[in-house]
Amino acid sequence: MKKDNTPLLAQWPSIIAHRGASSLAPENTLAAFVAARQAGARAIELDVHLCASGDLVVIHDHWLDRLCALHRRVEEMKMRELSLLDVGSHFKNIYPQAYTESFSRERIPTLDQALETIGNDIFLDIELKLDSLSPLPLVHALKKCLSRHNRSRYIVSSFNPLALLAWKGIGGHTTAAIYCPELSVPFYMRHKECLYLSGADIKKPSLETALASPGFETGKKPVLVWTVDTPSTAKLLLEGGVSAIITNRIQDWQS
Repeated sequence: MKKDNTPLLAQWPSIIAHRGASSLAPENTLAAFVAARQAGARAIELDVHLCASGDLVVIHDHWLDRLCALHRRVEEMKMRELSLLDVGSHFKNIYPQAYTESFSRERIPTLDQALETIGNDIFLDIELKLDSLSPLPLVHALKKCLSRHNRSRYIVSSFNPLALLAWKGIGGHTTAAIYCPELSVPFYMRHKECLYLSGADIKKPSLETALASPGFETGKKPVLVWTVDTPSTAKLLLEGGVSAIITNRIQDWQS
């Protein structure tokens, strides 16, 4: 796979669907990826873990409490266990108007399943989820998976500088450093520590960080801001020099 040396791929879209169309279907599920395509998305952000059986799975949280009411870590479970869990029913509590009973059948997809569903024409922002000091198994598995699917339209992002450095070390594509002031994030990753330590090509601040920063964090490196759910704020950021925004409401920006 040829390495891409540009900060952002040519024709990178300015609007990215956060975990798929996550206000239309349960986040990071095949239903959310299908809904994003149907809404006209040209780019999708998703989250990837390496589970105990060595499979790459698409889910945001390290712990399953929020999505499945199960107090277990994704990385400690095997794919055959994860594949039985309902990750769709919780959507009823967040977006009751959009909920359908079919969402109760949504399961945690493998990255292979997600890539097959999304299609090769969609740009991807792949967030590496790592809470250990051993990033190599994750990045090697990711590179093999992306090569297997002949993917080239993607960037790799993370809060964790070790994950980004490991990805760069195996000749990986362009990287984005994520940072935000949320208390759930370790204090040493709330500002630009990941950016400085990893030397990432792209800044990926939260909306709160971008709005509090002169120039919305823009400068020499491209900026992707998350999570922007109002068109007026998106317009403000994009006109201010931000390269792209990540949204839960892809349907509001697509024709």
